[in-house]
Amino acid sequence: MQPKLISAIIPAYNAEKYLSQAIDSVLAQTYRPIEIVVTDDGSTDSTAAIARSYPEVRYVHQPNQGPPVARNAGLANSAGEMIAFLDADDYWPPHYLMAQSEYLAQQGELGCVVGRFQNFLEDGIEKPDWVADSMLQEDAVSLGLQASLIHRWVFDQVGAFNVRYRIADDVEWFFRVREAGIPIGFTSSITVCRRIHNANISQDQRAVVRATIRILKEHMDRKRGKSLETLPGARI
Repeated sequence: MQPKLISAIIPAYNAEKYLSQAIDSVLAQTYRPIEIVVTDDGSTDSTAAIARSYPEVRYVHQPNQGPPVARNAGLANSAGEMIAFLDADDYWPPHYLMAQSEYLAQQGELGCVVGRFQNFLEDGIEKPDWVADSMLQEDAVSLGLQASLIHRWVFDQVGAFNVRYRIADDVEWFFRVREAGIPIGFTSSITVCRRIHNANISQDQRAVVRATIRILKEHMDRKRGKSLETLPGARI
């Protein structure tokens, strides 16, 4: 059977310091075929020049609009049957796509599979206040979009990322996947190395908490609405 094309989508904003390592980690994957889409979210540094220096990269530029819009632009400009997202300041271990694609092939009912993050501090910086000591332990487990391999049909079914959430848009998307009853698989292998530095979007923990509370409220509102729809004679 012919292996399925995987689209590796890298949203990037002023990522000149890290982008080459991210792209190189995709090119070093043991899996083929892969296409790489870099979505430049209005960078003002050398992000564009670095992305364009790779003949394997499809470069997409947009005015600065935030991560969910950049991810959606990557989706719109990709052709893979499976999708993987990589933040421009992170990188993948070489066997990530091979291991996750084999897992999906063995578990045919799954819509996606999620692995583990391994967080690490950028050289030369002290641990930021928002980073708990437990996040840097070797056996720390962090689950998220950047550690996931996703069938494209999942996006066709639940939609793309909600552009109202510049933070936690991936959390909101996974809630919709769960609501749709799409099975998600989990593996214990480390699938992405996540760099902790002084400009991580997650450093604004108050904004993360506010967005998460809003997402939970919308999720519960949708669940209540569906419950009412199942009641005899219910009118919404």
